Amino acid sequence: MTMKTLPPEFIERLEKIIPKECFNDVLETFSRPNPVSIRVNVLKSKKENVMFFLRKQNIHYLDVTWYHDALILDTAAKREITETALVKNGFIFIQSLSSMLAPLILNPKPGEHVLDMCAAPGGKATQMAAMMQNQGSILALECVRPRFYKLKSVISLLDARNIHPKLADARRFSRGVNLFDRILLDVPCSSEGRFKTNEEKTSQYWSFRKIKEMARKQKELALAASRFLKPGGVMVYSTCTFAPEENEAIIDWLLKKTDNRLRVIKPDNFPIRTYPAVTHWNNKDFNPQVADCLRVLPDQAMEGFFIAKLMRV
Repeated sequence: MTMKTLPPEFIERLEKIIPKECFNDVLETFSRPNPVSIRVNVLKSKKENVMFFLRKQNIHYLDVTWYHDALILDTAAKREITETALVKNGFIFIQSLSSMLAPLILNPKPGEHVLDMCAAPGGKATQMAAMMQNQGSILALECVRPRFYKLKSVISLLDARNIHPKLADARRFSRGVNLFDRILLDVPCSSEGRFKTNEEKTSQYWSFRKIKEMARKQKELALAASRFLKPGGVMVYSTCTFAPEENEAIIDWLLKKTDNRLRVIKPDNFPIRTYPAVTHWNNKDFNPQVADCLRVLPDQAMEGFFIAKLMRV
């Protein structure tokens, strides 16, 4: 298949977002299989035991220099690994490396109170539980019933005992008097980072209308998150899309809407390929703080991702 299977308007927009020198390489990623990466669930297993099992099964893997608990597998091993006892017993979780970044940047600590606002299927929530050594609490919200049951299943399988799942829409959730130390807001989005030329269904519903619809929902979620956060607390907003309307424009809007009670913090420096945040879009200049948002460049290991880290002052 050729790149023509992706919407031409999407390609035109992408040219304005991705630096010219990287553009052709990024286009190629849409026609390649997704990288296969796993996270060792340290609540139930040890990395050394997982690596021993993989070697025994002749499944080749590579270490991830910036995250001890992650491994990259051969693309061909995806089906094979899914059928292993490692997955079925919750010793590992299949999760994209880009998705693992958001909890690492949020960096929850044992004993803290954390909110995961759009938690299904549970990869990031259980990753945070492992980072917190099952100490403290994670309230994991999910508003779609089948996804909520999937979330509960993953939490149980991975033995993440400090996660409390709740079937609720985070936009209408009442927190009572309790505020959170940290909030993860990995919002529903237009998923442009997951488009594939050989899978038409990945992009067939893409449209400007879809982007606007997502942006409306994202604003509501982001504003709710800002109200749930303690002074001095940290939140991470993330998407797997390229659209500035769903990324920098949301952060720019949120900074205005909260009267500068939030400020953008530059994420820690991970040894991954990134490219500049969009600071100007559709004849609009964004708040200069937006330049400190993180855009992950898609390559052989990573999917396209956007992450913003904010603190309530």
